[in-house]
Amino acid sequence: MSVIQANHPPSLRIFFTTELWERYGFYVIQTLLALYLALHFKWPDKQVYALVGSFTALTYLSPLLGGWIADHLLGQKRTILAGGLVLLISYLALSLTVSDHALNWSLAGIAVGTGLLKPNISALLGNEYPSGSPHREKGFIIFYMGLNAGIILGTTLPGYLNQQFGWPVSFMSAAMGMVIAIAIFSFGIYRYRLQDYHPYTFQFSNILLAAGLCFLLWLSSFFIFDYPALADAVFCGVALVSVAYFVYCVKRETAVQARQTIVIGLLCLISVVFWAFYFQMFMSFSLFIVRVAQPTLLGTLFPPPYYVGIQSIGTIILGFVLMRRKNKLNQTQQGISTGNKFVSAMVLMTLSYGLVVLICHVTLPDSLLSPLYIIPSYLIISLAEMLLSPVGLSAVTMLASRKKVSTLMGIFLASLGVGGFLSGKLASLTAIPSGELSIMDLKAHYATAFSHLLSVLIIATLMCVVLNCFIRRLMKT
Repeated sequence: MSVIQANHPPSLRIFFTTELWERYGFYVIQTLLALYLALHFKWPDKQVYALVGSFTALTYLSPLLGGWIADHLLGQKRTILAGGLVLLISYLALSLTVSDHALNWSLAGIAVGTGLLKPNISALLGNEYPSGSPHREKGFIIFYMGLNAGIILGTTLPGYLNQQFGWPVSFMSAAMGMVIAIAIFSFGIYRYRLQDYHPYTFQFSNILLAAGLCFLLWLSSFFIFDYPALADAVFCGVALVSVAYFVYCVKRETAVQARQTIVIGLLCLISVVFWAFYFQMFMSFSLFIVRVAQPTLLGTLFPPPYYVGIQSIGTIILGFVLMRRKNKLNQTQQGISTGNKFVSAMVLMTLSYGLVVLICHVTLPDSLLSPLYIIPSYLIISLAEMLLSPVGLSAVTMLASRKKVSTLMGIFLASLGVGGFLSGKLASLTAIPSGELSIMDLKAHYATAFSHLLSVLIIATLMCVVLNCFIRRLMKT
């Protein structure tokens, strides 16, 4: 806390703890959803991956709308509180779910609420730092550590609750986490006089428009979940709209600002690729672990969500390390550094997948894998994530025009959504055929499937290296 007091706004602790509890609720759902569908509803792999991919995508695409609503209708603070309320209602509904349709309605509400809250709390944090502050990126690393503390809770406590009391109690705990998040943020608004990017002016028509847009997003999300064939067209459409918005911004900005906006766009492209492979932790990796990994570690039950918890512990430890690094760079140097870190994240992701493929090939074909073989791969992903996600959030608040910062933050988070959608497509390559398979057959299947994913990842990483060359040129111009 002394570091926060010395170099960062005191409100950072509010953003830290609010995001901690918001992420707790979200990761209760994110880590349990594939297992819930496969074990409780008995869905086949491809159907599980389609829904989880679409859900992941929409929760990160919806910030496009949430950012726009904050910039143009409600301001950041009110949009965050509205998102928290929608999430609370949706988590409560999910805990009472008894049918596929009710499940889809609840997941659609979670997508809407996340879209309202997620981009705006990051944007509002950026507004707490003066322009050119050398502490901005470290502030976002601290913020990201709070996020990962929430993920650790969201991947460990709900698993215990599910084992002792069942799925509904696990999902109800997400609602309780959201109550805490809303209370903390409301106190922060009062205590630290948090300011929106632009002064809020009450207009009832704006409130009605915001409510109508949220309802349309909720309805659209439900139909996408209920009719997976719609997903391809919708997500392609969102990608095209994002590109069109970048073109619109670039044509109307000064030459310097236009180059910075293009850099944000290129970072978004690398981000899409990264998250397409990252989100396998909640899809193919989860079912892979359930099927071919030992269920215990050192005599203690060790289910798939615990691996994500280990990964989040890694991000917190690495966050402390990265905070201690000296970072006195000007804006040009920071932009170049961001691109380099993004490419490094892709290289590390490639290394992680290579390790998974290796253990599938070299371990005994008829024996379950020890969690100790798999955990190093998750820890490598921890470092990759810390080099990309908080750095990217900071870069958007640094490079974007102040008039468009929430919308561009929404687009950056939407890159996670497009990555999540592609992740579902990639996960389908690992789907097991129907019928019972032996441990030997399962390991052989996953060895082949993950080898294919690794080949795609290597090609994608090389493409990201090329994109980074353009980033360096634009920042030096």
